[in-house]
Amino acid sequence: MPSFEPSDKRAPGTGRSSRDGISLLFAAGAALLGLAGFSTMFLNSSAPSVDTAPPTPPAQQAKDLSDTTTYAPLDTSFPTLAFPRPANENGGMEGAEGAVISGWTPESGGAANAWAASRTAARTGKSGVGLVLFPQAGEQSLARLVSTPMDAGPGDVVKFNVWIRPQGVPGCQPIALVEALVEGTWRRVAPEARVAELLVPGGAEWAPRGRSCIVPAGAEKVRLALECAASGPEGTGWHADDFYCEIVSLRRYAARQAGKKRLSDVVLLGADTLRNSPLGCYGHPTNKTPHVDRLAAEGVLYDQVTTASPWTRPSFGSIFTSLYPSQHTAELHLSVLPQSVTTLAEVLRGQGYFSVGFVRTLFDGFVGPGTGFDQGFDVYLFSEDTEVVSQMVRDFLDLNADALKALGGGGVLLFRHFYEPHSEYINHTPEVIRNEGGRLGTVNLTFQILDDKLFKNDPATTNEHDVDYARRVYDGEAAFMDGRVGEMLDRLRAFGLYDAAQVVFFSDHGESFNEKPGAWCHSTPYETCTRVPLILRLPGKTPKGGVLSDLASPMDIMPTLLAALGIPGPAGMEGRNLLDPAAHPPAYGVSEDRKMGFLTVRDGRMKLVVQKASTARRNEWEAIRDWALFAPGSPTTYELYDLVADPWELNDLSAKRPEDLRRLKAVLFAHCARYGIAPREDVLRAAPAHLTPEGVEMLRRVLDAQAAAPNPASHAAGEVQLSPEMMEDIISQGYMGVNRN
Repeated sequence: MPSFEPSDKRAPGTGRSSRDGISLLFAAGAALLGLAGFSTMFLNSSAPSVDTAPPTPPAQQAKDLSDTTTYAPLDTSFPTLAFPRPANENGGMEGAEGAVISGWTPESGGAANAWAASRTAARTGKSGVGLVLFPQAGEQSLARLVSTPMDAGPGDVVKFNVWIRPQGVPGCQPIALVEALVEGTWRRVAPEARVAELLVPGGAEWAPRGRSCIVPAGAEKVRLALECAASGPEGTGWHADDFYCEIVSLRRYAARQAGKKRLSDVVLLGADTLRNSPLGCYGHPTNKTPHVDRLAAEGVLYDQVTTASPWTRPSFGSIFTSLYPSQHTAELHLSVLPQSVTTLAEVLRGQGYFSVGFVRTLFDGFVGPGTGFDQGFDVYLFSEDTEVVSQMVRDFLDLNADALKALGGGGVLLFRHFYEPHSEYINHTPEVIRNEGGRLGTVNLTFQILDDKLFKNDPATTNEHDVDYARRVYDGEAAFMDGRVGEMLDRLRAFGLYDAAQVVFFSDHGESFNEKPGAWCHSTPYETCTRVPLILRLPGKTPKGGVLSDLASPMDIMPTLLAALGIPGPAGMEGRNLLDPAAHPPAYGVSEDRKMGFLTVRDGRMKLVVQKASTARRNEWEAIRDWALFAPGSPTTYELYDLVADPWELNDLSAKRPEDLRRLKAVLFAHCARYGIAPREDVLRAAPAHLTPEGVEMLRRVLDAQAAAPNPASHAAGEVQLSPEMMEDIISQGYMGVNRN
C-alpha cells in the first residue's frame, strides 16, 4: 500500500515524490530519461512536487483575441453508425400484409396522411413504413403509428431506436416516443427522440435516432409511437424502418440475483469541466462543497492528477478504457469511441453487474450513445438538459428503491455525469454573488457573453470585476453540483448501499479564466485545464483522509477499481493500480489534444507545453486535424514552465533551461513514437534539431526498446457526421475557434 498522510497534516500539493525503474542516461550522464505510460521506464531522480496555486491569480493584461474564423457550410450527407439491434420485445417493421404491419396500428388525423407499410421504405428486410405528405393536409393533422402494448413496470427503462430517411424536402420532422398506460390513459413519456436533432431537409441517408426513458409510477403497459404533423409539398415525406425497443428492468435483474453473493456496488461521479480550485477539500477557503469534501475525508485525495486530454470526449474515452486518446482514437468532434475498445462498464457487466449511466449529452454529443460511449451499459439515460438528467437520477433511484434495497446478488454500476461546472455559468445565488463594478453586471454567463465580451479581454467591454465575477460564478456552479452529488449519495445511504460502495469522484478536465492572460475556456494546455481532482473512497482499501501527491491520471481509475474488486482487467491498460505498492508512480504525466494541437508533459516540477502540433485536414470548423509536430515546416512551438516557482505558467523558460527542455522533449518524442502520434522515422529525423547528439542516441535506444516491447493497444478511428444541433452545441460551448494563440 502507498503511504498516506491525514489531510489535516498536509495541504494538498506539498507531498512527496518517488521515482523508480530503469534509468536511461542522457547527455554526459546528468539527465535521466523516463517514458510516461510504460511500467519499465521512469525518471530516477527527485524533484519538488508542485505547491497548491496561490488563491489570487496574477493581474490581467489586455489582448485582442477576436475570432476571425470563416465557417464552411454544413455537409447535408449523413453517413450513419451501426446501431446494434437489441434482444427486443417488438418486431420492428416486418410482417406486412398489404398496407398493414403486424404489431403496429396507424392512427391518422387526416385521411390523406397515414403511415403505411411500403417495400420502398425498407432499410432492411422486406418492408418499412412511409408517410407521404400532401399540400391539402393541415399542419395540425397528425399521422401516428403505435405498436402493440408491452409489459413494463415503474422504474423499468425503455431503450428504443428508429431509422429515418426523408423523401424530398418535407416541411416537418417526425418524432419517436414511448407512451405509458397509467390509470387507463396513454401518456407520453419524456424524453422523446426528435429526428430534427439528426436530419436536415435535403438529406437522403438513413439515420438512427434513439433514446432511453424511465417508465413512470403507476404504469402497466408501454408502447412505441411514431408521429409527424402532415405538412409539406405533395410527394414529400418520410420513410422509417427498424423501430426496435428493449425493456430493461432492474427489478427483474434483482429477482434473478436473489440469494447470490453480493458484489460491491460501484459509483462513478464524473464532473465535467471541474478544476481543483472550487472544492473545499482542495483548499478553497470559503466555497461550500460538503458532499465532495466528505468523500475526501472518507477516502484518499490525489492532488497531482493530469488529465489524458483537456476536453470531454477524449478524456472520458481515456477514463472508460485506460488508454491514451491516440490509442482509443475518440479525439475529434466527429470521432467515435470504437466498438473494439473494452470499457470499464463492459468489464463489470461481464462480471454480472447491472450498469446504469446518467449523462448530459445529445445522441451524437460529446459522450453520447451515437458516438459509442454507452458501451457496456444496460441503461444509458441521457438528455441535453442538465435538469432533466438530475430528474432522471431521482426517478430511476426512487422508482427502483425496493429493488435496490432488496438486491441480494450481483452488483450495480452507477455512472453520473455532472455538467453544472461547464459553461454556460448560471448564477444560482445572485443575491450573494454580485458583480459590483463590473461592466457586465450580475448576469448568467452564456457562452455568447463569454465569447463576445470576456474572452476578448477588451477593457472597453469588461474589467477585472467581470473576470473575478466569472470565477466566482464558476465556483458557485461547483457548489451547486456538490448538492447534486449529495442528492444521489443520500439516496444510496437511505437504501443501505452507500457504506460498502466503491465511490470514485473525478473530472475530465478543468477550465481557464484568464489566469494566464489570453487563456480562456478549457481547450488550453495549462494547469487550470490539465490538472484535475480525483478522490477514491474504496472501503477496506483506502484509509480515511489520505492525501497523495504522486503523479496520477484519470486513466488509473479503471485498473484501480478492477484490482480493488478482484476482477481481471483487459490487457494493455495504460493506467496503474493506485493502491498497488509495487506500481511505482510514473515519472511523467502526459496530456494530448489533437483537435487543438496541444501536448503537455510534466514531471514533479517542470512542464513542457506544445502548441500548434496539429494542422487542419479539411477545415478548422470541423476540427478535422492531424498531428504534424514533426512535419517539414511544422508550426509547432514549445514552452517550458517551473510549476513550483510559477504555478500560473506566466514565465516561459524554454530559452533559459535548455537541459530541462531537452529532457522533456525526449520524453515527448518517445511518447509520440510509442502511441502512433508520429512514425519512429519522423521522430528520429526531427530529433537532432531538438536534442544533443548524445540525446539523439539515447532516444534511439529508447525507441529500440519500445520496438522490442509488446505493442500498445490501438484502435481504428471512426467518424460520425454530426447533427446540426450537435454542431450548434459545439459552437455554443466555444469549441470552434478558441485556439487564438
